[in-house]
Amino acid sequence: MKTETRNNVVHTIPLGTARLRLLVLGLVRVAVPPLAAVAAAWAVEPQLNADGSARLAYLVLVAVLALSAVDNTLTNATERTYRRAYGRVHGPRSWSCEDCGRQITAREWTPFDAAAFETHLADPRAHGCTHS
Repeated sequence: MKTETRNNVVHTIPLGTARLRLLVLGLVRVAVPPLAAVAAAWAVEPQLNADGSARLAYLVLVAVLALSAVDNTLTNATERTYRRAYGRVHGPRSWSCEDCGRQITAREWTPFDAAAFETHLADPRAHGCTHS
């Protein structure tokens, strides 16, 4: 399988801005879910009537539920921006089958996309390769 990076594409966002976006998205994705978990536990704590370990268990449960919900929502909301910035920083790429020449080109991609494309092209039956 061949992999190549092309840099002759006109980009809508400058490279410096793309790097800044990746940094900010990384910080937001790391910092916001734990802060939401702490805030949720803090907000629920006065309403609890339980004492001791039951109180702690309820607080942990609320914190974990808030962490999970915010993390999932935040990831879904920022995925397109992340792909655009990652693709801009690392350049558009093409993946192709060495046998039949079938090609996948992506301007917006992540390492997970790259792995999926490589897996798809490595399996001759998946992409209809006749030269296997």
